[in-house]
Amino acid sequence: MGCVPKVFSRRTLGQFEDASASIPLRQIDRAFEGADIRLGRDPGGPAGARRAQFRRYMISVDQHDPQQLDRLGDALGALIDEVAASKQDFLVKAAERDGFVFADGVFRPAGTAPSSFAVTHADDLAFIDDRGRRLHLLANDSPKDAVAGAMELVDSVCRTVLRLVGEPAPGKTADLVDIAKSTLEALELVPAGIGDAKKGGELVRRCLQQLGTWNGVSPRHARLAVGAAVTFAVFVAETSETGSCASAALKKRYAHSSPSLRDST
Repeated sequence: MGCVPKVFSRRTLGQFEDASASIPLRQIDRAFEGADIRLGRDPGGPAGARRAQFRRYMISVDQHDPQQLDRLGDALGALIDEVAASKQDFLVKAAERDGFVFADGVFRPAGTAPSSFAVTHADDLAFIDDRGRRLHLLANDSPKDAVAGAMELVDSVCRTVLRLVGEPAPGKTADLVDIAKSTLEALELVPAGIGDAKKGGELVRRCLQQLGTWNGVSPRHARLAVGAAVTFAVFVAETSETGSCASAALKKRYAHSSPSLRDST
C-alpha cells in the first residue's frame, strides 16, 4: 500500500524529549539499546541528563532510512510504557499527527503498518477502538485498504464472539451478511426467524462490501465504512455475554477514542 514517506516531526520528538525528563536513565538506555540505536554526541538543548541522553540517541538516527525509522518506532514505543499514564495518550496523538500508528507496543507509518485488523482473542474485544484509530489513519492514504480492513474487523469480531459463545464457526468463504446474521441470532438480539437480523447484517454488508468493490473509493467513503464497522463491532462485543468482562474496559477506552472516530460513529 503506497504512502508518502513519514518521519517523526521535530515538534513530536521535542515532546518525547520533554517526557524523557521523568524517565530513569536506565530505562531510556534500555528502550534505545533494545532497538539497536547507539549513542552519539549531544547536539545541545535544554539542560538535564535525561533529556541529553534522549538527544544523544536521536542524533544517530536517520529517519529517511526505513530500517532506522522502524528502530526509532520501536524505541519510542518502549518509552510509552515508561511515562506517566497521563502523558501516554498525549504522546501517541502527537505521533499520529505525523502519520504514525501505535500498535503492539511500537510506532509504524500508517501506510506501512501491519495490514491485519483482525480480532482473535477475547481480550482483543476491549481494544477495538485501537484498530479503529489505525483504520481511520489508513483511510487517508489508502481508502480501499481501509475498507478491506474494516471488513476484516467485522468478520473477525463476529467469528470470535461466535466461538466464545460456543456456536459453530462459519466457513472460511461465508458471506459477511450471513456471519453478522448468525452472530446477532447467537446473541439473541432478535427473535429467531425474524428478518431484522438479516436486515442488520445487510446494512453492514452494503456499507462495507459494496464500497470495497468500487474503483473510486475516496477517503470519506473509507471513513464511513470504518465508522460503520467499528460501531457494529463495538455493539457486538459489548452485547456478548462472554465479552462482558471486557465490556467495562472497552467502554472506557472507546469513550476516549479520537474525535474523528467518535464523530464518524
